[in-house]
Amino acid sequence: MAWVTVPGSNNIWEYENTATVANTYPDSADGANVTISNGIRTFTFADGNAQQIYIRCRKAGETTERGELSKTYYDAQ
Repeated sequence: MAWVTVPGSNNIWEYENTATVANTYPDSADGANVTISNGIRTFTFADGNAQQIYIRCRKAGETTERGELSKTYYDAQ
């Protein structure tokens, strides 16, 4: 298990890069359009566009987990 800084977050956020489906909502990995790898859930829409989510996050320097963050959003920063 490793907590890694979320790129584009100005070192505010970290995600756990070995998080699995057990660390997210049970139905969030159902369906052929969803994959989970390296702590990131990817959902691919019918038109081919993808939305990526860091599934286990916290603020840097803290131990309290805060939920999920959009990787797609932070990649655009």
